[in-house]
Amino acid sequence: MRLASAVHEVVDHPAAIEAYFERGWTDGLPVVPATEDAVARCLDAAGLAPHDVVLTEATRRRTITAEKVAINAVLAGCRPEYLPVLIAALAATADPAFNLHGAITSTGGSATLVVVNGPIRARLGLNAGGNVFGPGWRANATIGRAVRLVTLNCLGAQPLVLDRSTQGHPGKYTYCIAELEEENPWEPLHVERGLARETSAVTVFAAEGPHNVLSHYGPTAEAIVVTLADAMAGLGSFSPGQSFVVLAPEHVRILQRDGWTKRRLKEELYARARRTVADLKRGGKITGEVAPGDEGRWRHRGEGPDDVHVVVAGGGAGGHSAFIPSWSRDRNSLAVTRVVREPGAKGAAR
Repeated sequence: MRLASAVHEVVDHPAAIEAYFERGWTDGLPVVPATEDAVARCLDAAGLAPHDVVLTEATRRRTITAEKVAINAVLAGCRPEYLPVLIAALAATADPAFNLHGAITSTGGSATLVVVNGPIRARLGLNAGGNVFGPGWRANATIGRAVRLVTLNCLGAQPLVLDRSTQGHPGKYTYCIAELEEENPWEPLHVERGLARETSAVTVFAAEGPHNVLSHYGPTAEAIVVTLADAMAGLGSFSPGQSFVVLAPEHVRILQRDGWTKRRLKEELYARARRTVADLKRGGKITGEVAPGDEGRWRHRGEGPDDVHVVVAGGGAGGHSAFIPSWSRDRNSLAVTRVVREPGAKGAAR
């Protein structure tokens, strides 16, 4: 397999690692040197030729080939079989609804949240349980890291250059989870978004970091919903954009016991996650002086219940769920779902 990328000769493995640092090709952590053989194995696993186009970023007219993606996958520490998930995630970010250029350059400091669904979760060993946003699982850590390395090395989103994030957040290193479908009494995310349950898929979302929502002592679904909606209505992250609610199994069991459906949950969260226009003006979220009547005028997070994406993930014990708001202060980026196309598999994308 002939690759188009330049080959750099180094004396040994440590020298290779330092060469990546010197050229600014890392995320600040050491990378795995990308050899031609390792890149070729990744491409084979995805059934792609080096020159196949994975995505095009329209604003800066950057085209990224499978070869470049495979190189960054190796740098991130991915196993070859992870590449189809990475390809699907990157292709999803190229959808205009995601607004890739805005998401990777804004002062808001978004990270690309990747949520994996379907049978491929188990095959790759993706973590959907305890410590789901934390370290310890190679597939989660390296797939999410590879997404970031592609934005750095192929899209030019270097910090303080194109990436103008004011503060950023740790998800900019890696931000990849799987849904714990086995603990989900409702439709998993990819099924709700129009795909068959047996299809493997990824959903990407330009997001802030997860906001912990602690509800240990509320014995009812109502208590959980009150706490979640309060977090969603916080002024600091309030916007008309979409959001993710990642429910821990303990909270899901209470919701199910009390007869709540996912639809009811989404409708109640949308209805309750709201602020007055007066609050939004006082907090600098919208312009203008507080006017008569503003105390009784309300705005909701999102534009409707379907802007609340509900996912089940986390450890079996503990009343900790998470709220993940959109990075955008307006509605500039939406969640996008794509099928993971493994060699020989068939499917449709949304």
